[in-house]
Amino acid sequence: MGYGIGGHLALSIQNSVGTATSNWVYIPFVSESLTENIEQLQSENLRAVYDQPNQLEGISNVTGDIVFEPHPNYLGHFLKAVTGNATSTLQTSAYQHEFVPTQSDFDANFALTPYTINLFKNVGSAYQYTDAMIHTLAIEITAGGIINATATVHARGSALLDPTTASFISADPFTWNETSLSVAGTANGEFESATITIDNPIEGIPTLNGEKTHGKVKRTGFRTVSVAGDQDFSSQAEYNIFRAQTRQRFLFTITGDNISGGGSESNEITLDIPQCNYSTFSAPIGGPGRITASYEGNGEYDTSSSYAIRYTLTNTTASY
Repeated sequence: MGYGIGGHLALSIQNSVGTATSNWVYIPFVSESLTENIEQLQSENLRAVYDQPNQLEGISNVTGDIVFEPHPNYLGHFLKAVTGNATSTLQTSAYQHEFVPTQSDFDANFALTPYTINLFKNVGSAYQYTDAMIHTLAIEITAGGIINATATVHARGSALLDPTTASFISADPFTWNETSLSVAGTANGEFESATITIDNPIEGIPTLNGEKTHGKVKRTGFRTVSVAGDQDFSSQAEYNIFRAQTRQRFLFTITGDNISGGGSESNEITLDIPQCNYSTFSAPIGGPGRITASYEGNGEYDTSSSYAIRYTLTNTTASY
């Protein structure tokens, strides 16, 4: 019998598509829904039999989500995957990493940086998913809770792998009280939750490559950045900004524990959306109690900053 507590998950960045790697970084995670899909092709031949003909094997891939509670050390691997870009500099005894979404593809045939995923389910062999592209990452901050993240994966290939021995960093995830939010340059304590999502819409493209895997994985539309959640409806200030369609900078700063040997530096995550525009703002009366407002906003590309979102991490990892 397999138990989730006996499983583990690891990532390894690939230098090229089609070649698995094994420089494992073990990721503490909450749950996963990675599913191997094998397309079934239905023959339409008529053969004087009322029952449908046998199905034939088509394209295979792996899709699903990884849910985890982020810490700067391992969150950086997901940010590199979803943005395609990482710049690292040493700051005293800690490293600072900036992730600004790239304006190019990984190569001519594949949109995003490929990774190899090692997933062990506490039974038999581990599962190896190759050419895994993390195309969507949502970071959820809710007052009173642990910060969560959901990474959505599209992988081209799968195989079985001898189980490896997991080794995890010793670090606690972040909680809501370590978060501060600045809106339009001013601290704002009215927000009760926020989910910040970056999405690269992609699709697998079958080609005549002699294989039952997608020959290419390309973009299907614009990359999007969004923020959504709830805030206390204590005034009409944000509602008026919604009505006026005024753009604002949203800056989330999540500051954790002090880095050992790093002087005043702490483990930290910042999410900077320089130009956010409310697309919805609703504050319905649901009964006699307190009114809360639900909101959604789009992070637009800001020409003065040259990005729609910038993630910054401070931690002890040298590079991604």
